[in-house]
Amino acid sequence: MKTIAITGANRGIGLAAARHLAADGHRTVLICRDEHRGRDALDSLAALPGGAEHHLVVADLASLASVREGAGAVADLGFTLDALVNNAAVLVPERTLSRDGFEIQLAVTHLAHFLLTDLLLPRLRRRPGKSRVVTVASAAHSGPPFDFGDPGFATRPYRRTRAYQQSKLANILFTFALVRRTTGTGIEPVALHPGVYDTGLLRNYVGRVPGGGLAATVFAGKPDRAGPILAELAAGRSDENLTGAYLDKGRPATPSRAALDEEAQERLWEWSASAVGM
Repeated sequence: MKTIAITGANRGIGLAAARHLAADGHRTVLICRDEHRGRDALDSLAALPGGAEHHLVVADLASLASVREGAGAVADLGFTLDALVNNAAVLVPERTLSRDGFEIQLAVTHLAHFLLTDLLLPRLRRRPGKSRVVTVASAAHSGPPFDFGDPGFATRPYRRTRAYQQSKLANILFTFALVRRTTGTGIEPVALHPGVYDTGLLRNYVGRVPGGGLAATVFAGKPDRAGPILAELAAGRSDENLTGAYLDKGRPATPSRAALDEEAQERLWEWSASAVGM
């Protein structure tokens, strides 16, 4: 039995992965913002035949203080983690700031996971053998380089899809920078584009375009189809060295040129460390 912590695990592909892991007998730690929805998700796992005990940690990833509290709650459970799945993301139509003053998509999708990963590395390092940090990125990361001059869209026009692209680019830049900081520890950082699925995030992405919701339903896959992909990456494929891999639906792929920029990877790490007070 392995222990897997998943952010944003009360719905969408996070919940689908948790259900798949639970059915295979693995222990899951659901890190969710909404306690009510989190408990509903927890109850759904308890009904599965795997038989493992599962846990809920309530943490609002839009607040760095809450991320720290959540990491402490995960550590207090006393388990060594086999994998941390950085899955949660938001997409909003208008520029919004987190409680700490950062653009909300970058705050939740990247900065919260940057801090959470750092705080939980000791739990991942304590495991004999290998463990993984799986960060759910997106093929939508392709596009302009990360804008270090105005990461929060304070002066340039805000577009929800551009902010989403930047936050997902940050996921991959972070993964590659993390590889250099965990060499020799047995931790395998991996970035994953899980595919395109009919989730609330996709509906927010297509926005108010006429027929956008229908298109999401017709052309995107059901979130349950992503469950096995994410679960296998978190708990399986132990014979593969996936350190620093970028995977497209579980298969090796090449990310964008901007994502492969080592100088940008290191610059983002330093900016992020300063932003979260690490």
